[in-house]
Amino acid sequence: MIAFKIALASWFFTLANAAFARESAEQVSRTGSFQLSCPADRAFPLFSPEGERNWVKGWDPQPVFPERIEFARDTVFRTADAGEEAIWTIVAADWQTHQAEYVRLAPDSHTAHIVVKIESLAAARCKVVVRYTVTAFGGHGKSLLAAFSEEAYVEKMRDWQQLTSSYLKHRNLQESKTSA
Repeated sequence: MIAFKIALASWFFTLANAAFARESAEQVSRTGSFQLSCPADRAFPLFSPEGERNWVKGWDPQPVFPERIEFARDTVFRTADAGEEAIWTIVAADWQTHQAEYVRLAPDSHTAHIVVKIESLAAARCKVVVRYTVTAFGGHGKSLLAAFSEEAYVEKMRDWQQLTSSYLKHRNLQESKTSA
């Protein structure tokens, strides 16, 4: 009987939270793309948790499970951006199709579903397609969604292109010096 009461209370709690979330949550989805001067095999790891350390200032993912961050399905890690902690789960990391999928939960403000797909255009050229679906809730929902306006997202993709291109150029220079 106690188990039934606990289950019933849990169900009511879940239902109340779902009702609150529906009333105050908002969602936006954005897709953008940019090109890089490298093969897809070289670009893909740049969008892994460890790969982003190379081009995202302040990016410092910490492992939750397993003990070391792997670019593999079911890896869980945490980040702290601007004082807000978020938990990330890698839903997919497919090296054959060059597609990664993440779910990000910042418990006080939003969830995000992120899909990164790298498409080969030529031997040394690829296209990076990034889709974010953000569900904002709570007091910061409106300001968070403003950061995902169409204009802001275009700017985000432009920044990502500049940062990844700069990293690749620097990396190529280092490799050419090492091989010389």
